[in-house]
Amino acid sequence: MATRLSMDVKQVKLQAYRESRRRGMAWLLQQMNSDGSIGDPQEGFYFYRAPWTFAVTGETEAAHAICGWIRQHMLTPEGTIDGPYRTSGYAYTYQNSALIIGAHLALQYDLSCGVMANLLTYRDPRSGGFANDKLDDGGMSDDMDIPFTCGAGFACLATGHIDEARDVYRFLKNIYQVQEALPERFYYTLSRQTQAPIKEYPKEREIGYLVENQAARRQRWTIGGISAGFLCRLYMVDPRPEYMALARKYQAFSMAATERQFDYSHVCKSSWGSSLLYQLTGEEQYLSWTHKMGDWYIDNQNAAGYWHWDYYTTLGSHIELALEFVMHLDTLIGGLASRP
Repeated sequence: MATRLSMDVKQVKLQAYRESRRRGMAWLLQQMNSDGSIGDPQEGFYFYRAPWTFAVTGETEAAHAICGWIRQHMLTPEGTIDGPYRTSGYAYTYQNSALIIGAHLALQYDLSCGVMANLLTYRDPRSGGFANDKLDDGGMSDDMDIPFTCGAGFACLATGHIDEARDVYRFLKNIYQVQEALPERFYYTLSRQTQAPIKEYPKEREIGYLVENQAARRQRWTIGGISAGFLCRLYMVDPRPEYMALARKYQAFSMAATERQFDYSHVCKSSWGSSLLYQLTGEEQYLSWTHKMGDWYIDNQNAAGYWHWDYYTTLGSHIELALEFVMHLDTLIGGLASRP
């Protein structure tokens, strides 16, 4: 009887997550324009994840339309994504990585394999990491952080660059091993020049370098979940136990953080790790956390179908967030459905 009740609760929750995904997607589709763009592209390249989100949720028409718009307006003859709609070089590798994955899912190989060649030029062979940003002079930043390098790692897996993906594991292993204050603090950005975590930075830029796990302020809570999610995907390609062992450590860091992390949108990637760890292990701790994350998506979704925090003030920022959350919900639903 208890087992049956548990199964019923799981199905009720799963249906609620499906409905949240549907509502988020309905809002996103309302923002599509007749030329294939979404929102106001003049705001910048906030729609980099659109092909990915549309493809995994079965909205292939929208995925192809946005890929067509990007191809026409942003793809250069050199195979880069640039131009007037790329208003900043910040997160250059992360944004390109998400586009590559989505374009590959949509079978738009000029935007996946074609752009991948440029992404690989941002790779640091010594550490296995990827430079975060494209600088104004065309160079690349010294910073290599966990979320942006994991993003590139996902793109490597999607396009078959498995050795480079294994090197992202090396990056994650090495930066974890040199932490001196776990689980309280994690310096998550490595310098290409020194090959060491960056610990000196302007105070106003602290969010880009340090997570203090019990501090109740806006932080990049993302580092644990995205690392675990990437390592689980890598394990699916190359089932080595060391990948899973490290995934567990990163997810444990995420799950041990203050409850105040749920006050911020940055907690979202924790569901990435827990969903895939549950799929691969079936363990109750990951099921429980995945349900907690799924409930959080529902609780923070507004009546219109998108998500809002005070630091997201424009239509483009709301589209960017909804594209990510719908993608995470889809991963979460998949992880739960894999163990009915």
